[in-house]
Amino acid sequence: MASVRNDKTSANAPQPHSPQEIAALYDASGYDLDTHPAHMIRRAHQRATTCFQNAMTGYDLTPTQHAALATLLKHGELSQNHLGRITAMDRSTISIVVRKLMESGLVQSSPSSTDQRLSVLSLTPVGIEYTLPLLKLSIDSVEQFLAPLSSRERSTFVKLLGKLTDAE
Repeated sequence: MASVRNDKTSANAPQPHSPQEIAALYDASGYDLDTHPAHMIRRAHQRATTCFQNAMTGYDLTPTQHAALATLLKHGELSQNHLGRITAMDRSTISIVVRKLMESGLVQSSPSSTDQRLSVLSLTPVGIEYTLPLLKLSIDSVEQFLAPLSSRERSTFVKLLGKLTDAE
């Protein structure tokens, strides 16, 4: 973003630092991208996504779509709002996920049997048959993702992730 400088602001403007000063200030800050937790989580997410995609070869499916399918398989009928809450997806994301799954013929919408004002989502028979083998493939992707960790490290890692995701 460019700014217009006049004589008053020029006098108060910070003077440019030399490359050596910048390096010293950076080092003094304690910042290290390689060990920054948010950056490491982003990189781990990339790895998890790659493992998922490798395991799901031949399926045109995203991790969020899989989460919705597996959740509907487990719970049966759910409102879109409830499905979004269970899978920790915001309204916009769950809406896109559900629309894609409905277009694919894997999910259907119908009036609720307990509240006619409400629509509920469920897997179609095709959706059930499609989703069942994905459960094992998803477990395989997790095994691939966690392969560098010992059994004890895996348990600790999952507990710590749970603690972080529940901290909202």
